[in-house]
Amino acid sequence: MALLKGEGTHQILYGAADIFSGLRHNRGYLARPDHSGSFPTILLVHGHDGVTASVKAFARRLARYGLAVACPDLYRGRKSDWPADKAVASVLADVSHWIASSDTPWVQPGAVGLLAMDRATPAALGFAANSDMVGGVVLISPVVDEGAEAPPIPLLGFFGKEDAVVGAEDRSRAQAELSSGEWVLYGGVGHGLIDEVASDYLWEVAEDIADRTVAHFTRVLAG
Repeated sequence: MALLKGEGTHQILYGAADIFSGLRHNRGYLARPDHSGSFPTILLVHGHDGVTASVKAFARRLARYGLAVACPDLYRGRKSDWPADKAVASVLADVSHWIASSDTPWVQPGAVGLLAMDRATPAALGFAANSDMVGGVVLISPVVDEGAEAPPIPLLGFFGKEDAVVGAEDRSRAQAELSSGEWVLYGGVGHGLIDEVASDYLWEVAEDIADRTVAHFTRVLAG
């Protein structure tokens, strides 16, 4: 783990993480405040592009404002076809067991947050709907299936108006299936809302998403 000083209210630790659940082992990325105490904790589920530099930077951004963020690598270090929802759900169950274990004293007791990106959305929603551990959800450029499970917890979602992957029809379906959610639509940006290498990346949009995400999880996960 490395120490980072920067914007925000906390110095943080961040880096590759070993995530154990019984005999099963997953690799991932962890970012959390670097001082004693326990913190609201987020399970970040990356999208189709994997645990990219932008995903890691976003995790660090949240950590600097007091959240602990655990991001498992669904590809297990080998970029390949997107895993089936059942496989994603299994990894999320492993990580949730790890978060609730004595190996993570920095986790605030109580509910955790779930943040999912694009292709991870269906499995993440199913996990949230069937887990009493998840207290709030954030979705970034979500791909929502018809008949999606709508967890009965606070949900905040973000879309880019020029998204070539998640178009207007997809946005309408997401809002219909998850009608109790709060939705934010940004003009001038596409699918990579927080992707620093995207051609239409806008710093102010990524910052607004981070600020809203911190506020959402801080509120719904208040101990």
